[in-house]
Amino acid sequence: MSKAARKPSPVAEASDEINEALVIYTAFGKSPFPRARSNDLLARFGPVLGAELKARVLALFEELQQPLADGDRRSKKSVTERAIEQLRPRHPELDETGLKALGWTFAFGLR
Repeated sequence: MSKAARKPSPVAEASDEINEALVIYTAFGKSPFPRARSNDLLARFGPVLGAELKARVLALFEELQQPLADGDRRSKKSVTERAIEQLRPRHPELDETGLKALGWTFAFGLR
């Protein structure tokens, strides 16, 4: 197998980075509650990419705060589940772990 065949594409790499950034920034899986871990992002990704990823993470949280579509208000699903369902198709770069980190943090914000 050639080196080119093993090297991840820039799109896949960016997808991996944002999902990892969501986990790191929120402390998902490491803390009993969400925490803004900016310094951990900077330590992992460096000052430039870390700042860019933090801005993307915060933009995703802002997007989750938008009102739900009218048809979703009568759903038996939780507000968090409905918010993640609306976000998922707009952000195919997010994997299940990234979406879980977002949902976990969003749910804490509703308390």
